[in-house]
Amino acid sequence: MDIRQLMLTAGVGVSHVRVYTTPGPDGAIGGSPHVHTVCSEMYYCLSGRGYVETLSGEGYQKIELEPSKLVAFRPGLIHRVLNPHENLELLIIMQNGGLSERGDFVLTFPEALVKDPTAYAQAAMAKTDEQALRRRNLAVEGFQPLRQAMELDRSQGLEMLRRFYSRARDIIAPKVEGFEWVLKSGAQAEINAGLDALDFLRMGRVQYLERASCLAISAMSESATIGLDGKSHPFARDEKFMAEGKRAG
Repeated sequence: MDIRQLMLTAGVGVSHVRVYTTPGPDGAIGGSPHVHTVCSEMYYCLSGRGYVETLSGEGYQKIELEPSKLVAFRPGLIHRVLNPHENLELLIIMQNGGLSERGDFVLTFPEALVKDPTAYAQAAMAKTDEQALRRRNLAVEGFQPLRQAMELDRSQGLEMLRRFYSRARDIIAPKVEGFEWVLKSGAQAEINAGLDALDFLRMGRVQYLERASCLAISAMSESATIGLDGKSHPFARDEKFMAEGKRAG
């Protein structure tokens, strides 16, 4: 699927996620701790109750999730969703057409895997539920030392975190050209369309309003995909809905 098919208004991607209901190696039920290097992301709690664990240069935090609560993440914030009651469902809103879940993520695997891009890529592949849970467990195993170091000794924790960020960069770097294409054809195109509309309004031209359209999607009617946090139903749109046109001269 062309990633542009996942882009909705403002070039975002949206998925409905039922969070994993099996425990990780630390006994906590939930998803895979990971970080994004380019994209922001939001978790909107649809139902159930749980938590989001976060880790950054500011330290460790545990945020409660409850219906109608939204938690937003900027690039660089390691996060993991916890589902202690096994009933958590989220609407995940992702920058750049869902790029955050389709390539712009690095899992917090143990250091030996993260420092070897080839080994990391092999461990990060998940085509079955069993592989997804194995991947989740590896990410939890690597997350725990980062969290413990940050809580026990901030300077040591920051050193470990910076080393992880550096290795995450090495994993992501080969994908940057493709990411740039996605940003330009999605979010940037949406911004340009808005700027075009301002130009048209200044010039008294309203013909562009005649090309308005709407979109209705039932994501739950499609088969679930394997996500980082659980079973995911992406809200995908037809590629023809992409904004297009030239800047007004």
